[in-house]
Amino acid sequence: MSKEAFQEFYQEFFNNSHLQEEVRVVTTIKEIIKLGKKYGYSFTQKDIQAANADEQGKPQTSSLNKVSDVIPRQIGTYHYEFQFSEIPRFEEIAQEFEHLKIKPDTVDINLYESSFREDDFNFASVSPTSPEFQPQYDEIMKPYLSEDTPLPEHEYMMRQFHLINLDLHVEHPLYETYFMHKLRLIGLLSKFFGTEVKFSGSLWYPPKGYRLWHTNEEQPGWRMYIIDFDSPESELVGECFFRYMNPTTKELVTLKDKPKLVRFFKIEKERDDLFWHCIVNNTQANRWSFGFLVTDDWMNQIFGSEV
Repeated sequence: MSKEAFQEFYQEFFNNSHLQEEVRVVTTIKEIIKLGKKYGYSFTQKDIQAANADEQGKPQTSSLNKVSDVIPRQIGTYHYEFQFSEIPRFEEIAQEFEHLKIKPDTVDINLYESSFREDDFNFASVSPTSPEFQPQYDEIMKPYLSEDTPLPEHEYMMRQFHLINLDLHVEHPLYETYFMHKLRLIGLLSKFFGTEVKFSGSLWYPPKGYRLWHTNEEQPGWRMYIIDFDSPESELVGECFFRYMNPTTKELVTLKDKPKLVRFFKIEKERDDLFWHCIVNNTQANRWSFGFLVTDDWMNQIFGSEV
């Protein structure tokens, strides 16, 4: 294992179109490391960090940790949502999406449940503009901003991230098939939009799952999430929602989640325009959401009209 192995893998990325396709569906370092092994390169996260440190100061066009380019910003409406059935030519995409709704056996559900915190769960009701927001936010985030504090072993034990990131679980028996279906889905979506699309997240929210307030400001532009549950809407007991603060009016906007839903929202990077948002699943159903970076003219590609 060495940084040189990662550097060689990095160079192959630019010369191998199939590898470029595969990189577009990965969202975690663990997936990059596993993908490297597939191509005969053995490296660790420390090797990646060492290689990136060597490259600081040199001109680069991309990074294998963040392969996608920044999507141009557009001022205007901050969200749209549609049922699967409302989007033309979406049938094949919806069918492929079904294969991604997995529950890896590497997830310790008992540990997930015991890590739940009611005070963090209720934090989704606190506006980012309120006086009590910043102290509680700082308390939640402080351990993750300090190099002296060891991070929890699993992502679902983190206070701000009580859910399962499917792309961190690369050792379970379902992963290879899951990865294959991610590849198929990204191909279908790229064809659908007529341009390159990239995964931004693959998330499983079991009951009581939540993602606390965050902005994603490091990747501005339009984001698309495909959302579904393992129960029909008529059987969903409890509340599941996506909530954001309108960057202009500062009002809280709460969007009820439903099965078979596609949601688009706009991420900004300027401080005064940050798109604060959070997600809560207070139902007894499992919620899956898969995110994608899409071009600003996504609506024109779907419906033939400008955003």
